[in-house]
Order: sequence, then C-alpha cells, then structure tokens
Amino acid sequence: MGRHAADRPRRPPLHADLFVPTPGSAAARAARDRASAAFENLVEPHREALELYVLRLTGGDEAAAESLLKETLYHAAQDPSRFPQRASAVRPWLVLTARTLLREGAPPEPEPAPGPQSSTTIVRAMDDLATAHRDILVELFYQGVSLEDAAAARGLPVETLKSRLYFAMRSLRVVLDQRLADRPDPPGGGHRR
Repeated sequence: MGRHAADRPRRPPLHADLFVPTPGSAAARAARDRASAAFENLVEPHREALELYVLRLTGGDEAAAESLLKETLYHAAQDPSRFPQRASAVRPWLVLTARTLLREGAPPEPEPAPGPQSSTTIVRAMDDLATAHRDILVELFYQGVSLEDAAAARGLPVETLKSRLYFAMRSLRVVLDQRLADRPDPPGGGHRR
C-alpha cells in the first residue's frame, strides 16, 4: 500500500519565498493581523464550551482553568498553517491541545518563545501509536479533514470511523499517561500535577 499523505514530507511550493512578507514590513503586520482575526473567528463559536471543558479538567479551579485556557489558545494560535480547515474539527483540536498541555504540566503562563519539549512529547507519543491510529488522528485533528470525508475516502460508514477515532484517542491517552508515569520527579523533590 502507498504511504499516507501525512507521512510524506511537505515541500514548499516552488518560489514560495517570493510570497513571504519581509519581517517587520506592513505586509507582515497585515498577514499577522489576518491570521489573528482568522483564529478568533475560528475559535469564538467554541470558546464557551472550551472554558467549561478546561474548568472540568482542572477540577473546578477557576484560576488554573483560566491559565490553561490562555495557554491552550496561545499554543493553538502559533501556527496558522495548522488551523483546522473544517469547522467540525476545531473543537476537537482545541480540546486535544488543552488536554496535552495539562498532561505535560505546561507552565500556566505562556513563554515568549515555546521550547521544543511539548512538540517533542507529542511527536514521540504519536510515534508509539499504531499506524492506523496515528493516521486517523493526524488526518482529523491536524489536517482538519471532516469525519464524513475521511470515512468516504476509506469506504467506511461514519459510525465505524468514529469508533476507530475513539480507540485512537484512547491509545494516545495511554501512551501519554505512560510517558508521564515514566518521567523522573523534578529536581528538589517537587510533585507533578
């Protein structure tokens, strides 16, 4: 069988550098403003549900929930090329980002320049998944393909794909939990969340 599209290396389009605005230019500021507005429009319909979800994740701790919400939105907004293309993929993408940040014990306030730790943890966790589980998670959450389109591409009913997605998410949770359990205690004997 051929490789999945997510496994193929992405090459920038020929002469892509011609379309990148010069940093600090008016075009770069306009592009940043457009990306910010696009992110706000993408997230706004899901903001209230995400707030309730992170409040549940933090056991009702409003301060922790507010910090987690800010961190989730900060991380999600960093790369406009990863914004889901389908409206149905936005909420799962935000939820997965929040869960990942909470499980990794991310600092409550965003750092000016995020380190490679969080992306490394997810990449390694995804590498530990079965290929079928990894493919479905990448396709639905990171590429923003709808359940209907993914099911049609596989020749499956949507309900079957939902079931496979459920088991892929469970597998990812097991892998992330195992990675957290395997991490040594931080220096000084502090406890992780």
